[in-house]
Amino acid sequence: MRAFAYLIPFFFLLPFSFLFAQAAEGQLAFAFRSQGSLNPSRMIIVGDVVGVEKASYFEADKHKIAAELQVDTRPDTVTIKVQSDKGLRPGQTLYLLEKNSDHRTYRDGNIVGEITVKSVFKTTFFGWQVRGEGYLRLIEDRPVSAALPLDTTKYEEAVLFKKQGDYFVAKGKMDEAIRMYKKSISLDTKYPDSHFALGKVHWLDGEGYVSAANEFNLAWKNKERFSNQQEKMIFLLEYMRFLLYYYKIELKENPNTFKILPEVAKETRISDPKNFEAWLYSFEISFLQFKRASNMASGIDNRKEMERLREEAQSHLDKALSIKKSDYYLHKLACEFYHSRLKDATNDKERLDYRTKLIDHGKLLRIYNTGDSEIPDELLDAIRRAEKEAGLLR
Repeated sequence: MRAFAYLIPFFFLLPFSFLFAQAAEGQLAFAFRSQGSLNPSRMIIVGDVVGVEKASYFEADKHKIAAELQVDTRPDTVTIKVQSDKGLRPGQTLYLLEKNSDHRTYRDGNIVGEITVKSVFKTTFFGWQVRGEGYLRLIEDRPVSAALPLDTTKYEEAVLFKKQGDYFVAKGKMDEAIRMYKKSISLDTKYPDSHFALGKVHWLDGEGYVSAANEFNLAWKNKERFSNQQEKMIFLLEYMRFLLYYYKIELKENPNTFKILPEVAKETRISDPKNFEAWLYSFEISFLQFKRASNMASGIDNRKEMERLREEAQSHLDKALSIKKSDYYLHKLACEFYHSRLKDATNDKERLDYRTKLIDHGKLLRIYNTGDSEIPDELLDAIRRAEKEAGLLR
């Protein structure tokens, strides 16, 4: 009795959240959508929420709305303490369960939020942790568990079959590689690494670009689940190259391609703002959009859109040049861009400016041309005319 009396003060000194933070990780939990729900979802407890704070950035397209409504639209950044990283990966959706104190194990409860896993990492003092983002207005300081829905996917097995596919690609055995990649996808249909790998094999086939387009599209839809950021970045760059290739192969208007190209370019720039190719392809995409808009019916809205795309293309070109100046393809696109602007110039100042830039990029185009690609005759003629008008040729 005396020993128990000594324990009472210590018991009351413990934080409330600690008393309920002993989640039985790896155990089955029943998650309810509402208080009156009779159809709970079966989930596995992965850990406990140990911190919730506002993300450090505003989403650019929502900033204006947030200011007007006087509401903070930033997502919440959630930190979860987990026992191990097994089965956890970026892109997953985790559900947050408010622990029900009527249950001895504190593992069943109502769903009070969901987050997308952004990173899984191990710290020296606190062990494995998960960081995710979501909108959590209701949990406040309540004890909350994080749970992973039970599903039929087999991620680890899917990774193994994908690696076997990579091995067969390295050996030049494409039929075997395709079989392994398809087996990987059958185990986890939303595993983007395998969709990307299978798409590349189809693209190498030369005639399989329609199948490649389908696989790349599935990888894009599940891009947040790539095994790591480097693989995601490689995919984004390859996807831009492919979409541009797809457009040129079709040689016809494709609204879907033009709709997704700017989205992929933006995602690539965000993923690695210092990547030269991200800005190079962004410039080409904006330039293609500008040419498409210039061929459409005239009108005030279309002229505004053309001007916006011109400014966007110029901005992307300037950024690419600031990273790397010794690229043949960049100068080729720049010559085409300034040639088109020279033809549309409305005054002497504009004509002088665009002609000078065409001449400058034309010189660099010749310097960095390795002979692997021929400069189109039409473009060479345009450069020579500009040089002759400037008095550089006789």
